[in-house]
Amino acid sequence: MSTLARGDLERICEFNPFGPVYFIPTAPFLRALARLIRARGARRALEVAAGDGHLTRALSAHAPDLRIVASDSGKWERPHARMSPRERRELRGTAVSGIRPGSDVVRLDARAAIDRFRPDLVLACWLPPGPLLGRILRASDRDVIEIGAGSGITGDISCWRYEHEFCDELDALGRCRLDERPARKLHTRVTLYQARTR
Repeated sequence: MSTLARGDLERICEFNPFGPVYFIPTAPFLRALARLIRARGARRALEVAAGDGHLTRALSAHAPDLRIVASDSGKWERPHARMSPRERRELRGTAVSGIRPGSDVVRLDARAAIDRFRPDLVLACWLPPGPLLGRILRASDRDVIEIGAGSGITGDISCWRYEHEFCDELDALGRCRLDERPARKLHTRVTLYQARTR
């Protein structure tokens, strides 16, 4: 990533045949995430809004002792559904992919998936900015780990009113589409929202 010219990482992440890439789960990140999940006493995790399910598949390969299910509503299958009005204008006429749920991703919105699978812990990776994170936190009585980027790019900082802690060790290990110069600045922010029952 460090050797790419400025702008190349975003282009590669956005305009590739596999669809958009938001988060790049490195092996050290996956090992640390699995340790955190285990430390919270969880063995069954549910990734909501999982898109193509890449994080779940990668984490399952690194932590076969954990049972992880991926779910997604499919709302972002159409490219325009995941784009802002500005992006729609600027990319008019450009081939942009939607997010195709993987064959192993269960088609359910976050609340329905939490109700159905009753996980020990919920994962949410690169949620769009807005109310989705709050809905997930209210739907679950379990720990929620949000993997995203700071500065309001993902999630919702108003959710910081819920009991939470930042996972600095994980922040330093993850990579995302914004990390053009990872030696200088990283953008990944991992937040653990603690279960309401604790």
